[in-house]
Amino acid sequence: MARSVQGGGAHWAYSNSVHVAVDAHNLLTDRRGIGVYLRADLRRMLASGDCRVTLLVRHALPGLKKRALSAELGSEDFAVASRVPRDAAVVWHPWNGTFFHGGRRNVVTMHDVAPFVYPDPDAQKRRSQQAPFEISARTAERIIADSHFSKGGIEAHLGVEPERIAVVPLAADECFTPGAPEDLPAALRDRPYVLYVGALEERKNVTTLVEAWRNVLDPRGITLAIVSGENPPAGAVALRDLGPERFRDVYRGALCLAFPTLYEGFGLPALEAMACGTPAAVSRVASLPEVCGDAARYIDEPRSVAAWEAALLEIASSHELRADLSRRGLEQAAKFSWDATARATLDVLAGAGA
Repeated sequence: MARSVQGGGAHWAYSNSVHVAVDAHNLLTDRRGIGVYLRADLRRMLASGDCRVTLLVRHALPGLKKRALSAELGSEDFAVASRVPRDAAVVWHPWNGTFFHGGRRNVVTMHDVAPFVYPDPDAQKRRSQQAPFEISARTAERIIADSHFSKGGIEAHLGVEPERIAVVPLAADECFTPGAPEDLPAALRDRPYVLYVGALEERKNVTTLVEAWRNVLDPRGITLAIVSGENPPAGAVALRDLGPERFRDVYRGALCLAFPTLYEGFGLPALEAMACGTPAAVSRVASLPEVCGDAARYIDEPRSVAAWEAALLEIASSHELRADLSRRGLEQAAKFSWDATARATLDVLAGAGA
């Protein structure tokens, strides 16, 4: 019998339950975009009551992980195993590659194909990074991509037929809302700042942003704040281990988010900033036009220091521009929701496991 359930504010209806085994080996430690994505989806899938879930972990005694996983997901309605259960209808691999084997049917989320676009010069490392993607391309019943841009990359680099790929966008967590910051870190209080969120690897193009900031904003007393797990460039304020509310406030208090990336499968920081009403200055590349629509200040030449200088000065000096970008950003961010993401993901999983 079909039933309608409500999870996180969205009504879902399915004709039967599906047993999904989920690769959760990094769920407790990954605080990057992929971890955010998996936790958001799982919380809603469990709340829907319309699927059986087994979380796969790398542990000789998987049951020992249940308490920590329950605290992370706000639910105890799942099993934990170190092998794919025989009765699992489908195995979901959300980490780009396939790391657990044994499922009859597999669905893989590929967030991007960065190891192919930016291959490691070391042959052994390159092979290690690319192999999980290649296994997924061969064995997955369906592949979920975060954006149409990522879908095109999967087709081009891995030869996957387009009909095997479903595009399911990400979203910003509900904590990212507009308003005045309530609890900024001490290093950012009473001073204007521009914000960068993400890794500091080459494809993120942070060196261009840093040079532009040093040339035109630092002399004007405007700080560069960087949220990353890596050591920031000299002079920038490093922010780590932020709780949800403080992370939200760091977005809220920024003059803008500066996102100079050269390659992105989705671009979650841009969406989080817009959901907070924070103007976003982003490179016009990859998936970012899909995510930001007409709501961002685009930089057409993202490697150009001069182009970033002009954009940052324009935003910093114009209250009217910041207000306009804030308004448009809120409208754009409202088009995305984790309820819709989880619902579409479960649709793909249920279809593959049918």
